[in-house]
Amino acid sequence: MKNKLMNAAWIAVLMLGISTAGFAQFSLGLQGGVAKSDVEDSKTIIGGGLNLRVFASPQLALGVAGKIYADGSKYTFAGQTLETTGSVIPVTGTVDYFFTTGAIRPYIGGDAGVYFSGYDAKYNGNTLFESQKHSNFGAAPRAGLVFAFGNMGIQIEGIYHFVFGNKDNSATTGGANNVDFESTSKFGGVNVGLIFGLGGK
Repeated sequence: MKNKLMNAAWIAVLMLGISTAGFAQFSLGLQGGVAKSDVEDSKTIIGGGLNLRVFASPQLALGVAGKIYADGSKYTFAGQTLETTGSVIPVTGTVDYFFTTGAIRPYIGGDAGVYFSGYDAKYNGNTLFESQKHSNFGAAPRAGLVFAFGNMGIQIEGIYHFVFGNKDNSATTGGANNVDFESTSKFGGVNVGLIFGLGGK
């Protein structure tokens, strides 16, 4: 029964691909933005990344994205230096639905995938502490506007990330069975970017 369902799903995906192949348009997006954790007194950090999409229809786009959010601090006292750095790198699949195909295009979307993170501290240039690298499942709903100029657009969006813990506290997200949905780290942000290649044109 399971194999029959899988085969039916693959046939449906294939038929969707065939039906949209005449329209499919590739798109590249470049973004920069700021983010802030929901933890009290947390710092605002900067980030950026890129998104590769294919418009399956004038209003629906599927793709993949990679971003990096990085933070760091440097303290100097009596000739001694302590430097800390940290990063979160989401690598996700994406979906976007555009409500219109005109010059102003409001949309909603979402990301889901793996969030890689790590933290390091150096004292006078020597590694004092290096955390274990983590990979956790995460998801992020998004909403925004695209201002279209021909086949190019300027994008402004709000995004909110949920990074879930791993049940066995391992550094690897082995699958859905190893995701603890009761444990989450949340941070929101605003992104601004450019899109080259828009559906509906």
